[in-house]
Amino acid sequence: MGSISKSMTALALLQDVDRGRVALDAPVTRYLPWFSIHGATTPILVHQLLSHTAGTPDDYAAVAYGFDVASLAQARVLFTPGTAWSYSNDGFGTVGAIVKLVEGRPWEDAVSSEVFAPIGMTASSAVFTPQNMDDAAVGYIIRDLDRATPPNPALIPAQRFDFEDPAGSVISNPEDMARYMRFFLNGGTTADGKRLISEKTFAAMTTPDRFSNGKTAGSAGVELAEWPDFYRQYGYGLSIFNTDGDHLIGHTGGISGYTACMQMNLTRGFGAIAMSNLVEAPLHPCAIVRYAMTVLRAQSIGATLPPAPAPPANPADVTGAADYAGSYAGPGGRALAVTANGSRLALADRGRSYALVSRGEDSFWTDDPALTLYEIEFERDSSKKVVDFTNGSEFFAGANYRGPTHWPHPASYDAYTGRYENTFFGEPSVTRVVVVKGDLTLDGDTPLVPKPDGSFGLGVSRIRFDTITGGKAQRLWLDGVDLYRVDMP
Repeated sequence: MGSISKSMTALALLQDVDRGRVALDAPVTRYLPWFSIHGATTPILVHQLLSHTAGTPDDYAAVAYGFDVASLAQARVLFTPGTAWSYSNDGFGTVGAIVKLVEGRPWEDAVSSEVFAPIGMTASSAVFTPQNMDDAAVGYIIRDLDRATPPNPALIPAQRFDFEDPAGSVISNPEDMARYMRFFLNGGTTADGKRLISEKTFAAMTTPDRFSNGKTAGSAGVELAEWPDFYRQYGYGLSIFNTDGDHLIGHTGGISGYTACMQMNLTRGFGAIAMSNLVEAPLHPCAIVRYAMTVLRAQSIGATLPPAPAPPANPADVTGAADYAGSYAGPGGRALAVTANGSRLALADRGRSYALVSRGEDSFWTDDPALTLYEIEFERDSSKKVVDFTNGSEFFAGANYRGPTHWPHPASYDAYTGRYENTFFGEPSVTRVVVVKGDLTLDGDTPLVPKPDGSFGLGVSRIRFDTITGGKAQRLWLDGVDLYRVDMP
């Protein structure tokens, strides 16, 4: 279920709220005296963890939830707690740590006895183990995570491993998840009439939380391309929709070869969930759930059923394909040519033609074996005319390019370039550090910003390199996560 687990962790904690063991407006340190994070000028409150308004990072250490929460002592808040919204797995890891403390037992035991058992979810588990996943559908991940992802990537089975995480380790099946949704559709009451949380607490869970300035909590940007409004509002472990007079709640999840998408219409009493045994990209089941919910609503009000959704756009069809056409000169006199045929692009290299497939704005994948490690990143001048592209550290100038072709960089950068990897949540994590136009980058993409202490900034994250042997750094540290040099291409 991935991050749908967050609603279950929230439900366990909210029962302790009703029992008087936890106060939503209390500081986290009331329950976890050792909890700390740099930059929090006001205390982080319990309800802020539940609604992603605490300012905690998403995955600071990404190792094991107990260590991750403790490691926040080395991190910094993204904003003053209660003033903005940012999705945080570490925030829900902290919720799980509170549940563990106030219940006096492991988080997974509390979820199993306080959520699964009363709702009747007999086939669900709060944690991954190879044993309880023995009868699960095989989850698949992308095989070649060490290079740019093609439109139809090769897949391999995900590794089965032990995994405990209040933010995302629940496993379940359709029958149990139907019972879970019925619990919410019944207003927080189980099939046998037992109320797990009070009406007041149920209302708080399923209503958008508020920032300290009174504004509604939720994402200011797009969190999910298939459903841009999915996280515009957020309650306690649930996204909140108020659409066409209907009150809806839901969540998505993705973990190690599995994805899920769930939504419920509390006003009209129906819900839908879709699960996939495929890693989150390139397929996400939210498109299915979104269509199902529109069909169910139309049926419930007697309206005409909506037409079937159009098939997804073919990434080989490029808007403004002619913008990229032209000749490009690369290192050592290497010449490439991009041609446009309607909405399709082709790359000519060494007498052969290769496809160019869109992977985002001005970014492309190609099946040219000499250019598959990185995406091709076209750049535009001030008049928005395409003038060059990069592929990793290689630079290719177009006929209209006016500027330098060589960029100096600090000698220390040469010690940092190379391939680093490790394995997290059963999936390999691979990154290549390359110099692009004088900037140090991860995978030829966003430049790393040098800091006075020798580290680098990447958005809100911090990166360090260390253990220099043979003139090369052997470790890359990213927000508490270690990746190690592998001397492979």
